[in-house]
Amino acid sequence: MSFAAVVIGNYVYIDGGEITQLENGSISNQGRKTINSTLSLDLTKSWITTDVTFKRIPKTGPIKSNVVLWKDSARNAFYSWGGNWPFELNKTKAELWRFNADGSGGGRWGLETPSNPELFNSLISAANIAYTTVNNTGYALGGRATKLTTVDRKDGDGNQAIPGMLTYNFDTREWTNETASTGFSPFPSIASASAQYVPTFGPSGLVFVLGGHLLDVDRDFPYANSPAQPFDNLTFFDPVAKKTYFQKATGDIPPSPRADFCLEGLQNPEGGYEMFLFGGVNRANSSTKYHDAYILSLPGFILSIGGMRTTDIEKDKAPQGLLLFDMAELRWMDVYDTTIGAYERHKNITAWYASGSMDKMQWSSEEVKGLFVKQEDGGGMCL
Repeated sequence: MSFAAVVIGNYVYIDGGEITQLENGSISNQGRKTINSTLSLDLTKSWITTDVTFKRIPKTGPIKSNVVLWKDSARNAFYSWGGNWPFELNKTKAELWRFNADGSGGGRWGLETPSNPELFNSLISAANIAYTTVNNTGYALGGRATKLTTVDRKDGDGNQAIPGMLTYNFDTREWTNETASTGFSPFPSIASASAQYVPTFGPSGLVFVLGGHLLDVDRDFPYANSPAQPFDNLTFFDPVAKKTYFQKATGDIPPSPRADFCLEGLQNPEGGYEMFLFGGVNRANSSTKYHDAYILSLPGFILSIGGMRTTDIEKDKAPQGLLLFDMAELRWMDVYDTTIGAYERHKNITAWYASGSMDKMQWSSEEVKGLFVKQEDGGGMCL
């Protein structure tokens, strides 16, 4: 649990997290073990989840969970920031680590030195951060600082909600506190949400921030007393214009509150974009775990259900923690098949667009509509 993954070249890299063991219907600390290596899987070969072999790469950096991973495509690298120290073991000061992939499923970790160390040293390391990568810049929104995230926080110190948004430029190695320097953040503070950069729409692409809880700035009330960000009114922002937008969604709205879930996206041949949402937990009632899956389709802002729906705590049905979801057929698989063609929309989503439903969309504003629907000469519309 609480691991992160990123695709570099022909390999998916998995870092951080813990392995848990179910004992008498619950997970105890004795059943939790840290993952002490960075793992990779070859995406050029077909495999079955029950017998696929991970490549293990020595971890010279800290052993943490719930980390931020920013992908740097230009350098075939990714960066690790923040996260929890499992069991508070071996805590050190906050640092940014960079993994340089070698093109063969391996690579090496090394420390990344910021070009503005004064600002970097003032940052509070946190977990439960919503993060994504926009071109050459990593974005980090909100999060929570606890005794598991910072070296000087101990029992009795309480937790702290991290306000605003941070960015890190891979080219200049410069950190920016966007809220302090530009006055911009889509939320005063948020925790346990997920972010996804969608390059398809708007002049500069858009960053969607889904789920999570809206916390009081600099204070961390229990999740049960903090408003959840709902899925029927979606929040997104232009990272260049630094402007936040909202739009109502329709269809099968995921249950909320929902935190710490998986979110990934794909561009489709029709020019739209689909986001895949899976799992998570209701932190207002932590005994409720979500094992369901949804697809958010843009520009239609429709949500469609796919996969199993259950909230029971049970033995993990995913061999080696791996499950594959076919977004075109809306079904779970245990086989990774390289012969399967490129992504295509599920027939139900395609039928929604073909029926003319886009013409009936109720946009929150003409400005938001203009981000997703382009006017052609002569007054017609195209997506």
